[in-house]
Amino acid sequence: MTTTSRRPRRKPGENRERLLEAGLIEFGLLGYHGASTAAIASRADVPQPHVYSSFATKRELFLACVVRVVKGLSLWGDARTPGSVADADARLLFQAVAAARSHELAPDLGRVLDDLEEHLGEERLLAVVARGAAVLLDPESSASPASPASPESPESPASLESPTSLG
Repeated sequence: MTTTSRRPRRKPGENRERLLEAGLIEFGLLGYHGASTAAIASRADVPQPHVYSSFATKRELFLACVVRVVKGLSLWGDARTPGSVADADARLLFQAVAAARSHELAPDLGRVLDDLEEHLGEERLLAVVARGAAVLLDPESSASPASPASPESPESPASLESPTSLG
């Protein structure tokens, strides 16, 4: 007789949390249109139907990921620099700015990004977005021996200065 082991039942909200974390990575790497809910579910180790039991649409999941990052950055104060933003957060904000022109996302995403710009200021927001682009173009650029993150954790904050230009 063959038996299959079942994973233990997760606590309420745990699948949603795992989907948000996976969405942050997938959307950050591939953008809204490039990421798939199947890949997000796989990364989260959650059955794909659970994506739609936690979020009505892919759009809703994307917006929830962006709002999560924005709330975290809104708690910044003046103590942190754009270079200390986690790679995954910077990538997602870059992708959010790119997706903001999409007819499907523009109204809600535009408001969220406008609120973040008002809080951080245009210069700091642009520095974070530029850092997200730089990390996408050269993932090794965020590695720093001074970083408290372990080498296995590329999504952890790095202690790099923000890039001044992309060229």
